[in-house]
Formats: sequence, C-alpha cells, structure tokens
Amino acid sequence: MADSVPVINLAGLTPVEEKEKSYIVHLQTGVDKEAHFRALRLHLHGTSDIKDDYKLRDMYSGTFDEETLDFLRASPDVERIEEDVLSSIFG
Repeated sequence: MADSVPVINLAGLTPVEEKEKSYIVHLQTGVDKEAHFRALRLHLHGTSDIKDDYKLRDMYSGTFDEETLDFLRASPDVERIEEDVLSSIFG
C-alpha cells in the first residue's frame, strides 16, 4: 500500500488579519511611571495602547505601532523592550 498525503484545499479560506504584537516595557529603576505614561500617551496612535501596569514592578505591557516603539526605544526612561510572547500567542 502506497503512502498517501492528505490534500488541504485553502481556496475557500479568508485571510486572517495579523494581530498587533504585544510588548513588555521595562523601565529604568526610579523612573516616575506616571510621568512616563503622560509622555507616552502623547505618542499612542491607532490601536497602540497600554494594556497592563505591573504596579509593583518597573514595567508594563501594551500593544504599540512602530512609531510608538521608536519613541519608547529613544526614551531614557526605558531599560528594555521585549515581545510579550504569551500575549501575542494567546491574547
């Protein structure tokens, strides 16, 4: 008996809109988080948004477009930015 390979017809499927990635932003120690948020809110565009503020840590998460990420990358308040892999997969 010959091995058979299943054939999947993708012709009827509709394209899935790519979900905006979520990021975790780590702030420098001692940064005034509320002052940082005030400055950041001026640079939130489209679907960019602060999602979770980790109150006991110097970090927060959100979805950010490239322009907002550029602002965050240039900010002296920010220690590092990493993709929130779990939120991007399951969120």
